[in-house]
Amino acid sequence: MNETVKKELAEASEVCPTTTRGLLAKGALLVDVREQNEVDQVAFADCEVLHIPMSEFEQRWREVPRDREVIVACAVGARSLKATYYLMYQGYGHVANMKHGMARWLERGFPVSGDVSEQPVKAGSACGCGDEGSQSAGSCCSDKPTDPKSESGCGASNAAGSCC
Repeated sequence: MNETVKKELAEASEVCPTTTRGLLAKGALLVDVREQNEVDQVAFADCEVLHIPMSEFEQRWREVPRDREVIVACAVGARSLKATYYLMYQGYGHVANMKHGMARWLERGFPVSGDVSEQPVKAGSACGCGDEGSQSAGSCCSDKPTDPKSESGCGASNAAGSCC
């Protein structure tokens, strides 16, 4: 008997870059799943970052500590959401996706190293909904507020895009 076991997963937690900064200041770890060439162009700065390219994630996910709050990020939030669900499936309980990724991080003027002028995804040009770059800023990025019970800090204000 070869039965497939299905594992029910809760909806992934998502936090905006503003909230991510606060969580990082409190000891959370940022896991950057962008590819090496993307990180070489511009990297997250002033925080602890574990870089595991998405192309290597299935082989290296065990490097992510289970005893810390983990925020997963990419360019616009699509790949990092997949990695977030992957970690949840592996039993990680304190993991969240950073919505809108590096694009929104840059838009907010948060610290980076590298040359931001070379970015293929300009701040605000994509939100990770569907194809990268296919949606204009605001068209789908702010339509659903973050769970007000979460520690994200955005709550209902996120619907208007005020903090994120």
